[in-house]
Amino acid sequence: MKKQIVKEFITVKRVRHLPPEPPPPPPPPKKHVLAVGSCTLDMVTIVDLPLVPGQVQRTKEGSWRRGGPAANICTVWRRLGLECEFLGVLSKVRAFESLLNGFQSQGIDISHCPLTNHHPAHRSIIVQRNSDTRTILEFSSAKQELTYQQFVGAVDYQKYSWIHFECRNPVEIQRMVLAVIDFNERCPESRIVLSVDLDNMRPATMLMASMADYVFARKTMMRTYAFMNGREVVWAIRNEMTAARAQWEKTQPRKMPYIPPDPLAEDSEEKCPGGPPNQPVVMYSNYLEGASCLMADDTYFKVGPQIPQRIVDLNSVNDTFSASVIYALHKVKMRLRDALEYGTRASALKLTENGFDVLRCMPKDLIGCYYA
Repeated sequence: MKKQIVKEFITVKRVRHLPPEPPPPPPPPKKHVLAVGSCTLDMVTIVDLPLVPGQVQRTKEGSWRRGGPAANICTVWRRLGLECEFLGVLSKVRAFESLLNGFQSQGIDISHCPLTNHHPAHRSIIVQRNSDTRTILEFSSAKQELTYQQFVGAVDYQKYSWIHFECRNPVEIQRMVLAVIDFNERCPESRIVLSVDLDNMRPATMLMASMADYVFARKTMMRTYAFMNGREVVWAIRNEMTAARAQWEKTQPRKMPYIPPDPLAEDSEEKCPGGPPNQPVVMYSNYLEGASCLMADDTYFKVGPQIPQRIVDLNSVNDTFSASVIYALHKVKMRLRDALEYGTRASALKLTENGFDVLRCMPKDLIGCYYA
């Protein structure tokens, strides 16, 4: 009897002191998108007639607003309901305080932005009413450009799923893109999608763009290089990127041991692929013509234009298109053609009002756009 009682006591004691169950693993951190570029103070003036030297004009329409392609893209993302972060050099002078407060009030993260005591970048934009012409005078210096060291010290790659670059200094931006590509090779399960915004076709810019996944061309490229339509723009960008990438690969040192590729058999039907292995998707948007897209496999398609009945503000139309396409691809998971359709409709809605507040009424999917 005593042995049985002791045995039961030991059994009960063991049951009472079992180790607790391990807690469930924490959920993965929520990732968001990042825009790298500039933030400027835009002084917009609307005139009726073109300016003549020595003439004085008075106007009753004008505004001061936060500008810069990267800052505008973050504003559009927040209007559409996407968590985002801005990374660029900001100024601590008193005239720039309203822009910093605007970032915080909209919920845009600027905690990693370097601050400087120099004068903020600003632009004077003169818009002629009922015309598609603008005159932009921009003040910027090298002290207001983000460097590669500042980018590497501020960015935690595990927090982002998409990074968009504004092409300001292509040499520095290329080093940033290569750093993200190295991270994607080390951690393919946490791959970051890269996109860039272009406004010229210089060799350094084309080389940087060839390393991204998506390339957005601005409307000014058609006028600068005298292209006829969007099809010529996207194909010209593809050819220039291929040439710049091939020239760059010739100058790179070969990895050791170097194994030359096997020559293809004469009777083989396989063809040697042309161009770099990672061809980006090239997109061009013009509210009068529509959106043109050239995919990685050289498939071209076009989305028709969406022209509103009344055009009020032409500023930052390209930024609205780029941001809405990224939102559609990243957040809504649309197909590429549907994302371009969504971007053209968002750009048309932005043309009807000043600023980006009108995008609060933008439907969050393409089906809602047809019934809005």
